[in-house]
Amino acid sequence: MNYLVAVIGAGPAGLYAAQYLARQGVQVVLFNRDIKPGGLAEYGIFPDKHKMRTGLMAQFKRIIRMPSVRYLGNVTVGQSGQIKFDQLRRAGFQAIMVTTGAQENNWLGLPGEDLDGVYHANDIVFQYNQLPERVDQQFDFGNEIAVIGVGNVMLDIVHYLKRDQHPGEMTAYARRGPGAVKFDTQTLEPVAGCLDLTAIKSAVDEAAPTLKSVGEDATDFFLMLAEAREKSQDCASGMTFRMRFLRSPRRLIGDEIGRVRAIEFEINELVQKDGFILARGTGQYETVSADTIIFSIGSQVDPGLGLPVAQGNYLTSPEPRFPIDGISYEVYNPDLCVNCDDIFVCGWARLASEGIVGLARKDAERGARAILDYLETLMSKPQTEIEDALGRLPEIDKRMVDLPDLEILWALENKIALEKGLPEFKFSSNEAMLEAIEKESIRKY
Repeated sequence: MNYLVAVIGAGPAGLYAAQYLARQGVQVVLFNRDIKPGGLAEYGIFPDKHKMRTGLMAQFKRIIRMPSVRYLGNVTVGQSGQIKFDQLRRAGFQAIMVTTGAQENNWLGLPGEDLDGVYHANDIVFQYNQLPERVDQQFDFGNEIAVIGVGNVMLDIVHYLKRDQHPGEMTAYARRGPGAVKFDTQTLEPVAGCLDLTAIKSAVDEAAPTLKSVGEDATDFFLMLAEAREKSQDCASGMTFRMRFLRSPRRLIGDEIGRVRAIEFEINELVQKDGFILARGTGQYETVSADTIIFSIGSQVDPGLGLPVAQGNYLTSPEPRFPIDGISYEVYNPDLCVNCDDIFVCGWARLASEGIVGLARKDAERGARAILDYLETLMSKPQTEIEDALGRLPEIDKRMVDLPDLEILWALENKIALEKGLPEFKFSSNEAMLEAIEKESIRKY
């Protein structure tokens, strides 16, 4: 089976989709906005998690080195990109898999979100992980930090501030109860020594009546806290970490110079509806002082790609021709897509901020199976057409990065890390990466 597929995005979903397709004899070209592959595995994993990131990147390098996979980084694809979908089609690509993830921050549209001291967690994560377009972003953290959201990214922010010896009080707010937290013991462990267990117990006791009304309790939550606390180190930064529940933010309050100073919450109760436990406002409000507010509430897809968007995700067909395990991976919108039959989505492009790398791989492989089912309805192309297809693409106004370039870059970063005695080294800008590749290429040849 000699088909040619474009995979847009080289994060975990794109890489695993490319691997699955290549193993089935499909020729794959991976187009990536960033110079380096990996996506959140490269720019979203906390720096201290060296073993996890190194293991993932070793897998990803093996995928990119597969004979049937071509990598092209530093190029954007889509309606507002350097290469359009129709240009891919005319070049000879028979299907397109979009795996660009969720690149836009979610906001709630609250009054005061534009105040100084209000940030999105993703921007902080990308900054300390040296994503080139975010590396120069500055943050001014105060001593009373409120985080909206109780997931793994929230804990990474706590970990980051603890590592940088930032003192003060950090409180994470959840709109539901402790049973809805989206982190596990392992992620909590590095910051568990900073927990104010007395304050957290008081917050749970406050929530207990409404928890009981829907059949919930906090037993498992407290077991997780205790297990993480036993394995944690002392909190040497002077930070105090608390959590509160049943709180939905309604407005942010600033001072006369435009700095956030407080946040107003509506107090929630829990109700059961259609088998789900939901938070419902009670009409009671509480104002809490805060000089820094961080929203850790996930992401949504980029509408500039040119695909139809609904509820933060690219829209998929409600009646797919090629469902996999009952899931649709086919882009759908009769009003915006003249030809969507050949475009598929997976990973966070299909369901934003859902799951981690393991789930991304599973979703990518299901999406690849859907593409294979679609390709079987077409006539195959000769394998040699991949070079012709790339030659028919439009020239772009900046250098694309291929596998030989990546090999140079990886070797240079490893060399510098060894020389500096660091666990890893990253060039902090696209310009620095390209310059390093150019210099080393000239030196070699």
